[in-house]
Parts: sequence; structure tokens; C-alpha cells
Amino acid sequence: MLPTVPWSEVERRARTLPGGPVVRSGGADDLTVRGLVTDSRRVVPGSLFACVRGAASDGHRHAAAAARAGAAALLVDRPVTTDLPVLCVPWVRAQLGPLGALLAGDPALELGLVGVTGSNGKTTTSALVGGVLEAGGDRTGVVGTLGARVGTRSRLTALTTPEAPELHELLRWMVDAGARRAVVEASSIALDRGRVDGLDLDVAVFTGFEEDHLDHHGTLEHYWASKARLFEPDRTAAGVVVVDDPWGRRLADQARVPVTRVGTASDADVRVLGWRTGAAGTELLLADDTGGHRVRSRLVGRVHVGNLAAAWATGRVLGVPADRIAAGLAAVAPPRGRGTVLGGSGRPVVVVDYAHTPRALAAAITTARDLCGPGGRVHLVLGARGRRDRYKRQGLGESARAADCVWLTNEGSHGEDPAAIIAELRVGLFGTNAAVHTVPDRRQAISAAVRAAGPADVVLVVGRGHETRLLDTTDPRDAVHLDDAEVANTALIAEHGPPARGVGRAERAS
Repeated sequence: MLPTVPWSEVERRARTLPGGPVVRSGGADDLTVRGLVTDSRRVVPGSLFACVRGAASDGHRHAAAAARAGAAALLVDRPVTTDLPVLCVPWVRAQLGPLGALLAGDPALELGLVGVTGSNGKTTTSALVGGVLEAGGDRTGVVGTLGARVGTRSRLTALTTPEAPELHELLRWMVDAGARRAVVEASSIALDRGRVDGLDLDVAVFTGFEEDHLDHHGTLEHYWASKARLFEPDRTAAGVVVVDDPWGRRLADQARVPVTRVGTASDADVRVLGWRTGAAGTELLLADDTGGHRVRSRLVGRVHVGNLAAAWATGRVLGVPADRIAAGLAAVAPPRGRGTVLGGSGRPVVVVDYAHTPRALAAAITTARDLCGPGGRVHLVLGARGRRDRYKRQGLGESARAADCVWLTNEGSHGEDPAAIIAELRVGLFGTNAAVHTVPDRRQAISAAVRAAGPADVVLVVGRGHETRLLDTTDPRDAVHLDDAEVANTALIAEHGPPARGVGRAERAS
């Protein structure tokens, strides 16, 4: 339950931010508000409506609608015509974190917080850290791409990192459910837009880095700097950084907080000495300042080696005993759409994964190759999202050359021409020895790949992972249901029959 907050307290918190004057107009001293809202359609009586300027809309234009819905007051950064009390600030977005925290009752002050950022692996690493902290005895909430959960409760979220008011409300929900810690995925765009403002982290985790989201950031340097912002002293007390790429080493060298280095390098504080992976999961041998440790996980694929090591290091930084960390890592189920394994036991293996960058795709194909039986082939179902990160499509095609058979298809064109997207992917495949098929209908492409696969083969379906809605126009109301794992499982049963009794997953070893 969100608290009611005096209007004077809202003004006082707003004035704590530097940058310019804060002007209060109207509102008696006994006025109270409950909740901070950035969407006028979500206003309820008593809300404080924040008029946020966005790329496609300006909340100031919806002030009247918010007033009609019962908003108690407005937060603005330009004049509006209204009879409601108004707090005018230099920039509304900068206030969303501090005021969102205040109007949720400052739940972050009651939680030990971990933030996870990186180009790939945020969702998996967040789940692993959550499992470690639970095994250490603290009820732990997790907020990220797959939604928010604490204990057996869950909520959907529209963004990897929700807007600050929603994020602080989720943290309040977790505190009310008995949580003592929380893990938050922090995307680079969220860091740019202040969505994690108002959080004071115990540990920030960096999983790795490659080109992504340049349609938002413009340059690779700006993209990296956005992620590095999580490791500033006013945001976190400590860092855990995977240093197996140059960007991670750079961050570890430049961060002004204590950093635990993770990786295969000889100077890593948590060092990966060896690993093996197969359909049954992944096993690591790690070394830290307490000696060697063997870690087992149900996660499939070498891509998770760094994620597991980072979660181990985070647990050690937070004082979780080694045996509890190992138990927590072993208990975590693969997050939905992150290396989800279907089939096997005489049927082809199907792997559904979110891999949507060239390096992540290359790693996913390597994992698929590990899961092939003798003489087996990798069938790749590949698309690219419309109106997003067009620059990386050729790179995805280049990574796809490592597959034996590629099924180019639609991944959700969002109003762009699907044929043009597929043509850009095909440029990267130029010169490949792989058989390349174009099947624009995604259901048909997945089904065709499963039909073509033999018992020793692996079908790798990438790009959407957990997502269940596919959109081919610019209107979200036109989205249709499409779950890659659901389609693949239906095709497996139709073409190869149900799994053998008592067998629920692939048993093939690498």
C-alpha cells in the first residue's frame, strides 16, 4: 500500500536536486498525494501526475486528462493551464527517481540492492544472484525483462528496467512481501533516463559488452559510458565485473569503487579454472581467495560460464557462505527463453534463446553445436527486429554462417518491410556454406526447421526468447500471440511424436 505524502514533503524532496529553481503554485499545507504517475491513463484520485517529455509525446499535453481522472497535483517543467496545484521544476524526468522513491515510502532504504548491467546476460545473472541470496537466507525480489517476482508472487513489467515511479512501487511491493534484498536489471537506456535514480546499491554487476542500442546511444563510447554510470560511488558501494573483454577490463580499471574481477585471466579475483556444459547443465571449477570451488547449474551453454562466475562473486561480496552460494546456483532454473531446451531422447533438440546480438548469436550456435549428436547439424531460425538496431543485422548474418542450415524469417517488423530486413541479414550470410531458406512466416519457419531436423540435430530459435507477442505494424494493438517455444514444441510433437515416458528434456551430452 502506497503512503499518502504531504505536498510540502514533495516540494522539499524536489528541492534536494541541483540544477535550478523549484516553484510551487497552489496546494494547501494539508494537501496530500498518493503515488507518482507518468501515464495519464493510469491516474487515480490523489495521484501526482508527472508531465514527462518523451520522444513521441509530451505529458504536459495530457495534464487536463490527468485532472479529469482525479490527479491531486501536477509536476511540470513548463507552464500549463490548470486549476490543480503545480510543482514546476527544471526537468521533470530528473525528479522521477527521488520523488518516485518518496511517494513509495523510500522502500530502497529497507533493502539490500544489487544492480546488473551488460549487453548480454542481465536476465540470467539477475536470476542467479537472486537464487544465491535466497539460499543465503534473505527473501529476495528480482526486477527485469521477465517481470518482477518475490517469493511465489509475480508481476508483469513493460520494460527491462521500469520507469522510476513503477520501479520504486515494485520495491515497496517486495518489502511488503517480506523481501530483505532485491536484484534490479539496469539497462543502458534506463541509466540514461534516470530510471534507477534513487537507488543506493550494495553491488553493481557488469556481465560484458558489445555493440547494441546504437539507435539510442549514437556511439559505442556513449553506450559504454551509460553502463559505466552504474559503477559511480554515489550509486554503488562495490562492483563485480567480468573482465574477459577489453570493455570489462577498462571498467574495472576506471571504477572508483572496490571491484571484484571475474573471468579466466590470471589476475581475476574469481577465476574460472575450467568448465564443461551439455544438455544436463553446466559445471564450473572456480578459484577465489578461499580456494577452489566446484559449481553446478541447470543452465545450458558456455555463454553462462561468466554469468555463473559473476553470481558467485556477488554472493561472496555480500558475505554469503560458499556452500550456500553453490546451493543457490544449483537450484536456479533456466529463465524462460534463455537457453530453453526442448526435445531430445530420439527427437531433435530445440533450443529457444533470446540471443539478439552478433556475439550472443555466435555463442548460442556454439552451444547448439555442443548439443548435437554424432554427425548432427545446427538449424538456425533467425530474424531481426524492425525499426531497431539496423546496423547489427549484417553482423547477425555473419555469425549465422557457423550454422549448417539457416531459416530466415520475420521477428516482428514493427512497420518496416520484413523482406528488406531479411535481405540485410542475407548480406552477412554472403559466401556461407550453410543452406539458406527464406520463410517469412515465423510459425512456418520454426515448424519447417523442426521437420527438417534429424534425431542428432539441434534447432536453434533466436531473437525473441520469452516474448509471446509479435508486432508487424506501428500500433501495439495489432500484436498477435506467438511463443517460439510453444510453436517449436507443437512441431516436435506433430513431426516426431511426444517425448518418451519419464523424459522431460534432452539428455544428450556434449
